[in-house]
Formats: sequence, C-alpha cells, structure tokens
Amino acid sequence: MPPKFDGGFDFETMAVVLYAMLESGVTLGNKHYDTMSAADGSRGRAAFEHQFRKVKARAKALQDKAAKGELSKTPVKTAARAGGGAAGGGVKKSGGSGKRKNKADTPADCNEDDECEEVLSPSKRARAKAEIEEDRDEVSDGGAKDDGYA
Repeated sequence: MPPKFDGGFDFETMAVVLYAMLESGVTLGNKHYDTMSAADGSRGRAAFEHQFRKVKARAKALQDKAAKGELSKTPVKTAARAGGGAAGGGVKKSGGSGKRKNKADTPADCNEDDECEEVLSPSKRARAKAEIEEDRDEVSDGGAKDDGYA
C-alpha cells in the first residue's frame, strides 16, 4: 500500500516541475504517459495526456519567459507563515531551535555605534587571532623584526 499523502501538488508547482524538466532536455510525451498509466493502473495514457495539457502549456510559457530573461535566477524569500510548517506548528519552543547556527552564515555583526564588521568563520577567526598576537609580539619587542639583516 502506498504511503498516504494528503497534500497533493497544485497547478503551479507541477508547471514549475515540468519547466525544470524542459530546461534539462526532457519533454513529457507518450512514453512518459504510458509509464504513468502502468504505474497508476486505473487511468490510461490519454487520461494523463489530457490532465497535463494545461500544465505543459504553463511550463512552456515559463520556458519562454526564461528565454527572454524575465525569470529571476534568485528564489524569492517569503515570510514565514504564522502557525505554518509541519514541524513548528507556530509555537516557539524555549531553548532555541535545536540547530546550531553557523556564525559565518550571518551577514554582519553591528555594535551600538552601528559599525558593522564581517563575521568570521571559526577557522578565519583563529587565523585573525594568531595575526593579532603576532603583531602584539612585534610591538612588545620594540618593533624590531629579525629579518636576517644585521
């Protein structure tokens, strides 16, 4: 028995999937409809072909828009839905999300003077700390660096 899926995919989602297939060189055709029919067992090839006609037309329209440069390559971020998501349920748990945040993923740290500094990854932070300590050692030696010349 197949797993139960209550959601289903909407028209636009299927159009985007077919657009992605078109972009990678796959055109949905009779061979695919025959495969779908065999896997489904209750509908024939013509039923699948009829069901996908408008979706294929929308996918083709998306492909045409992309060819004209009208589609954005960067996905649009949407605001989180209140109470949304399968895991969250809209209730904030105390104690954080349970995931560790990578400091390098955050764009910048700003202090109270609104001076922003780049946030360094742990390895870059260690290198920067070593350079600072090296500079301090040079200053404590009176600025004299042993460069091999006497």
